[in-house]
Amino acid sequence: MAAMAHIYKRNDSIQTKFSKAALWQKGAAIRTKVRMNSTWNAVADCAKVQRWGDVEPATITLKQLKGYVTYRIAQGISARSIQNEMSHIRRSLEGAGRTDFTPETCPNSKLGVPSGTRIGVGKVVDPEVLRYALQRALPDTKALIELSRFLGLRELEAVMSVSSLNKWERDLAEGQPIIVRDGTKGGRARSVVVAPEGLDNALAAVRAAQAVLQKQGYLVVSKSLKAALEQHSDRLAKLGLKGENSCHSLRRAFAMDQYKHYLAEGCSEKIALSRTSNDLGHGDGRGRWVFNNYIKNSL
Repeated sequence: MAAMAHIYKRNDSIQTKFSKAALWQKGAAIRTKVRMNSTWNAVADCAKVQRWGDVEPATITLKQLKGYVTYRIAQGISARSIQNEMSHIRRSLEGAGRTDFTPETCPNSKLGVPSGTRIGVGKVVDPEVLRYALQRALPDTKALIELSRFLGLRELEAVMSVSSLNKWERDLAEGQPIIVRDGTKGGRARSVVVAPEGLDNALAAVRAAQAVLQKQGYLVVSKSLKAALEQHSDRLAKLGLKGENSCHSLRRAFAMDQYKHYLAEGCSEKIALSRTSNDLGHGDGRGRWVFNNYIKNSL
């Protein structure tokens, strides 16, 4: 650690430590630096959620890096984005003198980083697979599945939705948009306008989650958020919600519902995609990206 004193200080924030180590090597373009800042924020968020303590490039472990990848996948981050983030992290580790996490000694596959070939090929969940899973799921798992399917929540957002359920119930009962705050990508809250024809299912999903919460105190009973995510993912896989029918395919089904609703309202394709993108938390400028990654392969 002494060798790193000239790069960053012990009392620097996690973001600052990773940034200084990454920029110790010259050559990063301005846009790359901006993107790296987003990665450092995500690392800091993950460290807080998974209780890593004061982690830094010189000390981060293989287990923590795997945990970071799992955390980002649970947030619904695309494979390509996770690959880019891991490239940023490797640059930081190299700047801190680490040689144990080069692509040659520790490839992305060892860290659990999803393959880029999965980008843009996903489809909405198979209705029969979903029906079978809901029939077999325990009440808590069933409630989380339905939150993802009918509110478009990412896996992490569903697991962390406890404090929002009561407000969501009131808003949905009045036909109002809901605000998703916890577990969101980059910590950015978003407003979700559930289509009128989906309100009953969305409200039922929220009320089912409230019933689970009242009975057992948690949506997933586990010792930590990380353990809760792993447990939930494992349960989904055992129910058949894996691969092309993974949790993210539930979000794709929600996206398809929203997109078709906006078109039926008379919106142009561009506006329909823009609004759907907002509902998913990607912002109104990523409509075409949403079409390619959520909708195109299921039309």
